[in-house]
Amino acid sequence: MEYEISRKYKAIAESVINAEPELRWIREIGVQIGYLRSFKEKKSGGRLVFGECTKVSELYEPFCPYDFLIVIFEPNIAGFTKKQIQILLHHELLHVGMDEKNGELRYRIVPHDVEDFYSILDRYGTRWSMINGGPADEGGG
Repeated sequence: MEYEISRKYKAIAESVINAEPELRWIREIGVQIGYLRSFKEKKSGGRLVFGECTKVSELYEPFCPYDFLIVIFEPNIAGFTKKQIQILLHHELLHVGMDEKNGELRYRIVPHDVEDFYSILDRYGTRWSMINGGPADEGGG
């Protein structure tokens, strides 16, 4: 099996949501997010991918109790500190978005402001994944 549900990442993400004012709406609205750990390495454009956030498509909604899934690629974050994992989950949670159209709320994936999100860059810098000797090949989600 390449993926499994992660209670560890869920607990860390919930603490990030509670600590970050820009994310608290996720809890307040009741967005359902599933957290997965992957045992495979992932690359995109030759760069490591640490994590990714995807919206559950309408096709799978009847079978899946989540609005979004966040996957952490564990081989790519080997050596990450707890702080780096918190930053990574913060980054992935910033992809969770919502729009209102014709009075109906709809979930969507939020793209990066720049190569990452301004709020991550402002707080942690462009090389947040290098804190305390993280992977040399920067990536993101």
